Amino acid sequence: MGKASSSKKVARAVRIGGGRTYRRTTPWGYFGIIALIVVLGVLATWTSRDRRLGLINNAGGTPPTVGTVWNEGYAVYACGQFLPAISIKSADPEGITTRTEGIIDIAPTVKASAGKNATLGKFASAVGMTLNAAELKVPGGHLYQDGESCEGKPGHVYVKQFAYVGDQAGQLYDGSKNQLPKLDPRNVPLANDEMLTIAFVPSSDTAKIPVPPTSVQDALKKIQASQTTTTTTAPATGATTVPTPSTTAKG
Repeated sequence: MGKASSSKKVARAVRIGGGRTYRRTTPWGYFGIIALIVVLGVLATWTSRDRRLGLINNAGGTPPTVGTVWNEGYAVYACGQFLPAISIKSADPEGITTRTEGIIDIAPTVKASAGKNATLGKFASAVGMTLNAAELKVPGGHLYQDGESCEGKPGHVYVKQFAYVGDQAGQLYDGSKNQLPKLDPRNVPLANDEMLTIAFVPSSDTAKIPVPPTSVQDALKKIQASQTTTTTTAPATGATTVPTPSTTAKG
């Protein structure tokens, strides 16, 4: 009697265990879908990262490339007067700085400051200037904030670009010329042999934003002349030097 009862219990346990085993079958399909989602997420993140790094590193090789040497004149103008030119002692490790008053030296040493990354914001950061859509301050100067009274009217930050030395009209930067977000001066691209004025003025006075002063224009022209002379006088590869005949009369 006892033995038969034990056998029934064992058989019953086997049936119950088998049922539980069946109900607990591993859902491999579900786990496979989860794994696929994780893999796709990692790939998307990696692709996005590569694209972002490509933009940061100027993968397209847009000028100015690393090794290029450009110069651009600039001035800072606020409420009717030019502010003192920025003077710094050390060179910027990325190659965008100023060594001559009123001149931006654009000589990228790394891809992060080359091509589309060579912007006015990069220069401002290098020389310690506060510059954005709502603030303007040269090192050691007054902080001009958007809406602050400027000659009796609310002032705002603007940038006016001049295509060459002698251009008196200029073009107010509003994003349309370069297809960039409107009125963020940090996005203004730096350019060779051009000039720009960073200004804090009322909106009604934007047409009056002046070209950088004569001292800046003269400094840029001097640099241009120096570069032209260097290019012109450089000997051509493989050129033969012909001695100049003597003009001394025979005695």
